Amino acid sequence: MAQHAGNDEFSNVLYGFHAVTEALQSPSRAIERLWLAKSDGRFFPLTRLAKERHIPYSVESRDRLDRLAGDRHHQGVVASVAAKQFLEGEELLDEADERPTPSLLVVLDQIQDPHNLGAIIRTVDGAGGHGIVIPKHRAVGLTAGVAKASAGALEHVPIARVANAGKFVEQCQKRHIMTIALDAEAKTSYAEVDLTESLALVFGSEGEGIRPIVLKKCDERVSIPMLGKINSLNVSVAVAVTLFEAARQRVQKGKNAGLI
Repeated sequence: MAQHAGNDEFSNVLYGFHAVTEALQSPSRAIERLWLAKSDGRFFPLTRLAKERHIPYSVESRDRLDRLAGDRHHQGVVASVAAKQFLEGEELLDEADERPTPSLLVVLDQIQDPHNLGAIIRTVDGAGGHGIVIPKHRAVGLTAGVAKASAGALEHVPIARVANAGKFVEQCQKRHIMTIALDAEAKTSYAEVDLTESLALVFGSEGEGIRPIVLKKCDERVSIPMLGKINSLNVSVAVAVTLFEAARQRVQKGKNAGLI
């Protein structure tokens, strides 16, 4: 799997049944070729989509697919894809402003595990989030492993890459988007704050957390109360817990206002 620096960073190989299906269904993704492990009924939707989009495909051996994907867990489906561009930070904010609901963004500081990022992308889609921000340095890019872990959600979640997460926090504040950092040392529980207005939730890596230079710029800090022996959660789980609390509050607010 190759990666390229710059705004068009994306692996040129995508694998996994759900990830490739979503890419085939997305008109914005240019797929160059499709390889399948065998031509049975399970792959009929993929071959049908490939024919409709005039994408060449072929049946290959498992060994061939292993080499193409660089991973044995490709589920018998590998595709060669064109680049997916990142948004700029301001572009993501502009897109969020156009949504009918208050902004709900996730800012990730120093997340380096592709499975975590993929799971977070899937959560943001499921919770109705408006996008994700990742830094250009010391963070995982949009690799094939990330795409597979997202189970196709990558096609639906806008992602911006910024040079400086702290400056993006400031950009949010200028647009009246509240910035809330998840900090294990915070005394306030995430469930005690209003998550229904426009906001950006900031998360750091499990090992180092949010960098101090980013943390001090945030409007508020909250934590997830832990009742067991371990005092922290996997970052993808922390994102899910917090984001779905935001979704719950927003749905409840809509019901109370008679909008739902």
